Amino acid sequence: MYQEFFSLKEQPFSISPDPDFLFLSERHKEALAHLQYGLQGNGGFVLLTGEVGTGKTTVCRSLLQNLSIDTDIAFILNPALTEIELLATVCDEFKIEYDQDKISLKLLFDALTVWMMNNHLQGRSAIVLIDEAQHLSFSVLEQLRLLTNIESNNKKPLQVILIGQTELQQKLKQTELRQLAQRITARYHLLPLSRQESEYYILHRLNVAGACFPIFERNALKHIYKASQGIPRLINLLCDRCLLCAYTQNVPKVTVAVVKKAGVEMELSENNGSFIINNWRITTLIVLCMLTGIQAPQILARFNDAQPGAAVLQEVPQLEEVKQVSEPVIQAPSVEEAPQWFDAYPDLQLSNASFDNALLNLYAVWGYQADIDNVDCGQGEGALLSCYSINSSLKKLKKLNYPSIIKLENNAQDSLYAVLYKVSDKYQLLIDGQVIRVSETWFNQYWTGNLTILWQAPFAEQKVLKFGQQNEQVAWLVTQLNKVQGLAREDKDRFDLQLLQQVSAFQRAQGLSDDGLVGFRTMMPLMQLANPELPRLMESSN
Repeated sequence: MYQEFFSLKEQPFSISPDPDFLFLSERHKEALAHLQYGLQGNGGFVLLTGEVGTGKTTVCRSLLQNLSIDTDIAFILNPALTEIELLATVCDEFKIEYDQDKISLKLLFDALTVWMMNNHLQGRSAIVLIDEAQHLSFSVLEQLRLLTNIESNNKKPLQVILIGQTELQQKLKQTELRQLAQRITARYHLLPLSRQESEYYILHRLNVAGACFPIFERNALKHIYKASQGIPRLINLLCDRCLLCAYTQNVPKVTVAVVKKAGVEMELSENNGSFIINNWRITTLIVLCMLTGIQAPQILARFNDAQPGAAVLQEVPQLEEVKQVSEPVIQAPSVEEAPQWFDAYPDLQLSNASFDNALLNLYAVWGYQADIDNVDCGQGEGALLSCYSINSSLKKLKKLNYPSIIKLENNAQDSLYAVLYKVSDKYQLLIDGQVIRVSETWFNQYWTGNLTILWQAPFAEQKVLKFGQQNEQVAWLVTQLNKVQGLAREDKDRFDLQLLQQVSAFQRAQGLSDDGLVGFRTMMPLMQLANPELPRLMESSN
């Protein structure tokens, strides 16, 4: 109904399993690794638990897809079985023939034993996977344990994967099941998605469905996480209802108001066997009023604080040719460091140490000749050079690793601007045609923390690159990130989930906020790492 309205190829939030929409969060990957480890061992049982809708079945599907072709699998989707019914179902799944007129527990157990041993001799293995295992009775669980007692050459020809809700953990702690619990070689409890993972999950499904622009506002994504508590199934149902609400209201984006309306509508379907999204604000208010009276409204107000939203997606212009800049040629005499301020440099013309003069020198470092009479940060636009000013620390200055205009101050009485040109064992300052070498101690004593750098942008008009975009700038980003991260070259121009994860990893490595948005702060270190010819303070960044 809403697919055409949002230009989607298919429904992005169907709760039916679809391998094209597979999203494995870090927690899902951990769960998968635990199960794979368990199946490689010699134990009989592997356990996966989690709340309803957290993606247990998704993990198991991914696990089974990666199993070798010499593995036979029996799926038990209805655990409400007796012992005979369980063994009969397992035999049916493995296509084991047995006399149905003389069916008994012994007959079925013997048939399974013979089949497992022959299967093992042929170099094959067998797995019984039971979903909703928390409903298994004690006698059925004991029968499964007896099946896994069978061994050949110290190897078990049958392994059992139990998938269940949290109460399965409690059931296995019972004394009568202690023998089975000891056979579990790997276990993992799957938690809901984190806030960031839930946002990635939603964006991933929209991306696969063909979304070509951001449909959900950033604050709307945060409210969806709060309402769903990060449970994928609830996220799917709520997002699907949000798209339907937006369509019926003829609005092109899912806003916070749309999310709230969708949540209210879904609460009305509670009596029809649907799920419940708790109105936690109301619940919290009632509890707090009972416990603390006057303080409750004050605490509730903290829950209602709004967070700023993300910028609106905009079209990115075509690439323009980047003007090449040559290496600077600086010829200046070197003088030794002064013990205090610049008293040891009587010939140094500090009267020329203005910001404009320093900017002129910094342009020269980049090989760009600026207009000496009207020098400003806008003059380098033709060479895609931009200014970036910040009040920073020495650690961040080294991390930026760009030659910088820095402000030096002597007890707030004398101040001047210089270009910090190189950092090695000494700090090289460029002032009025002279290179002054000072120690880090001296530099820290007089530097105010003020700095301005020049950096070369990759595009004539710099826009923030975001998840879901598709253009030439994204293709450039893919190439540069793969180059920096040592990955194979890719021919793609869409900002997909894989690229989002690459960007976040790069941002964390650079000490930046890993928001997945590629603006100038992410571009600056990327440009420098991708192009070793650009000016830098140090040969390698600290």
